[in-house]
Amino acid sequence: MKTLQQIEQFARERYIPVMLDDTKELLYNTVKDRQPKRILEIGTAIGYSGIVMLSACGATLNTVEMDENNANLAKENFALFGVSDRVNLFVGDAREIIGYLSGQYDFIFLDGPKGQYKAFLPYLTDLLEVGGTLVCDNALYKGLVENVPDNPRHKHITVARNMRAFLDEITTSDRFSTTLYRVGDGVTVSVKLR
Repeated sequence: MKTLQQIEQFARERYIPVMLDDTKELLYNTVKDRQPKRILEIGTAIGYSGIVMLSACGATLNTVEMDENNANLAKENFALFGVSDRVNLFVGDAREIIGYLSGQYDFIFLDGPKGQYKAFLPYLTDLLEVGGTLVCDNALYKGLVENVPDNPRHKHITVARNMRAFLDEITTSDRFSTTLYRVGDGVTVSVKLR
């Protein structure tokens, strides 16, 4: 049987993004503490974070991945870890798929296209039940969010600006109580208040 470390090594060798160890620990502990029943994940990659979450609770997971090759690898990994029966994997653009999702989730993990977090927020707010938890990875995006480069040709500037706008919105919203954790690439944990 594969281990999480083997999945992580496989991903890193192929430049497939997977979360850093301290982020993984924070996500696992947050899920373990909250014990959600229905999880939504934006950004499956090869299933690493989904397996982390499902290993911490008995929830079902709806997860969205844009890249078909990654989605196929995720299916294999979910099967190897014996969690396939708790996973619904949607392949396609999350910006399109998210509008068709229904029902309420008590936990959402956002780790999709970094420049789109703010655009996703209204949809995710609607899908998250009151008292539910929204966890967002890469909230400090390569350390650039708090110090957005002045150089307009910097290749990450648009994403950094968009992530800054998202961070401003989620930390000042009266609908969420948000904590920013300075682990990994920055993680926000937000509880929906109303």
